[in-house]
Amino acid sequence: MYNSDELRLFFEKARLGVCSHAYIIDGADGVGKREFALEAARAMLCSEKNKPCGYCKNCLMASSGNHPDIFVVGHEKTATIDEVRKLIVRASLKPNQAEKQVFIICNANKLREDSQNALLKLFEEPPATVAIFLLTESRSSLLPTVLSRGQRIHLDGLTDNELADKLAEKYPSLNGSDIKTVVHVAGGNYGIAEKYLSKENSNLREKAENLLLFALSKKNYELASALVLPKHKRDQLRAILVELITVANECEKARYGVREALAPKNKELAEIVKNASKRALSRIGEAATACIAALDGNQNVTATATKFATDLIKAAAR
Repeated sequence: MYNSDELRLFFEKARLGVCSHAYIIDGADGVGKREFALEAARAMLCSEKNKPCGYCKNCLMASSGNHPDIFVVGHEKTATIDEVRKLIVRASLKPNQAEKQVFIICNANKLREDSQNALLKLFEEPPATVAIFLLTESRSSLLPTVLSRGQRIHLDGLTDNELADKLAEKYPSLNGSDIKTVVHVAGGNYGIAEKYLSKENSNLREKAENLLLFALSKKNYELASALVLPKHKRDQLRAILVELITVANECEKARYGVREALAPKNKELAEIVKNASKRALSRIGEAATACIAALDGNQNVTATATKFATDLIKAAAR
């Protein structure tokens, strides 16, 4: 379990019986906020003195993800006002099995203001049998009245060595060079590391590297075809552009000798980048950023992709 120092401190508080009724856990996406909250809930519901014991009925049910007094909302999709109201009603009832019931609200930074206001009373006057965790990437997106009533737990990422050890353990097929690359990309964030290693991300990177290759090698037809012919959905094209910005930035760093830069997987692109200008790589990133803004502004996807193909050609020529 990462964030182990913070978790050990929480376990100690659970053993002493001094846990708060409300916590705000903040940290970057993928840093392990939900996993931390679930482990904290297990400790709070444990029926033994050495919390969490790992063998009592509450611990076993919590570890299996089937405890009737642990409620998680907003993980897949931001919690609605109706879900928040149902949670508040549930809080007024007795726990099903343990002495407490624990509510974990993921993506609290995306909650609407009315949802946060609805939660405020639960924060201010909680039943003795209730503990609540708000998980957020940004504290600034929470109402000041909510922030002032929750105890903060900030989660950082792993050190490079810790992340490397975890990756080596879970992915034994990775060699030392691959692990070093992933550690650099993730910046201590295990969630980002796993995402980088996913098949989906590999496909995105391949598409982004191809776009950069076509632009820098002046393969205009191939570039236009790759952007327009597949008729990407808005989210698909946006994801490719985000990855293109990352690839262009890394290529720019590699071109100017930054030791931590990631070399392109595409060997042809790696050779072309050696002679690419910093200005061209920078302009390509700027063009991709402008295209993302257009997509976010609900402009037509096909028209936006067509314009971007032209903009990318111009950017690469500078």
